[in-house]
This record gives sequence, C-alpha cells and structure tokens, in this order.
Amino acid sequence: MRTTGTEHPATPASSSPGIDPALAGAWAEFSSAFNRHDVREVATFFEEGGSLIGPAGDRGDGRSEVERVLAVGMERLFRGTTSRFTIQSVRKLGRGLALVDVEHAVQGARMPDGSQGTRKLHVVVVARRRGDTWRWVDVRPYAFLPGLPEAPLH
Repeated sequence: MRTTGTEHPATPASSSPGIDPALAGAWAEFSSAFNRHDVREVATFFEEGGSLIGPAGDRGDGRSEVERVLAVGMERLFRGTTSRFTIQSVRKLGRGLALVDVEHAVQGARMPDGSQGTRKLHVVVVARRRGDTWRWVDVRPYAFLPGLPEAPLH
C-alpha cells in the first residue's frame, strides 16, 4: 500500500485512510510512549534485533542498545518537548514488511539561535508485521539540510 498527498496523523485508521489500521495504531501507541519519555516502552516497539541510528549519529543494534540511544536522545534532544508523528507514506516491501516515511515534529525544541520552536525531523522506518503486531526493524531519523545554494559548491 502507498499513500501520498495530504499528511496522515499517526492515529487509528478511521482518520488514516489507506494505512493499515494496526500500523496506525502502533504509531499512536509509540507516540504516546515517546511523549511520556518512557524509554523502555518506546524500545519495545523495536524488534529484538532492531536498530536505530539517532539524529546525532549514535547507533544502537539490538533492543538494549536501541534503548541506550533513545535514553541519550530523550535527555539531550527531547527533554521538555512534545512530539507529533505523522505517517506520510507506506510502501509495501514484501510479505509483512513496509517502508514507512514519517514526519516527526518536535514542539518546544531548542533552535540553533537559542529560541524554542518546532523542529521537524524525517524518520524512515522498516517495519515488520507479525499477526496484528507491527515492530520497527530499522529506524533512521534525520533532519533535512536548510536551503541549498543556487550554484554548485565546487
């Protein structure tokens, strides 16, 4: 399944047409745990052998290492913030696998000039469905570069 066009909030399927209801529900639960800054619960959304490369480049392979990376991120990047995850697209990769593009809006984030505002990250997730349960296999959040120069750099 692939969705395009308007954004889809990571809430149950009734407000997310075209997105697997179980996946939308998993994102809603993930978002709730993330906003409570519950690192252990957030880590349970990853497969036991899953991986995370955090926005600062720190890598965790396996759930305990994912939890470590999440703990650092919660302390340094997300303390005092709230997050909104918006599923932008889902591409079926094969039986039970999907590539999920998610916008992560971090409200109350510290901006480069020292002010507070909303900072947007993009998150690419390989997710696996087993029965009605979705778990994250690999997660890669990142920020887009600010506007590119008009002329080539070289």
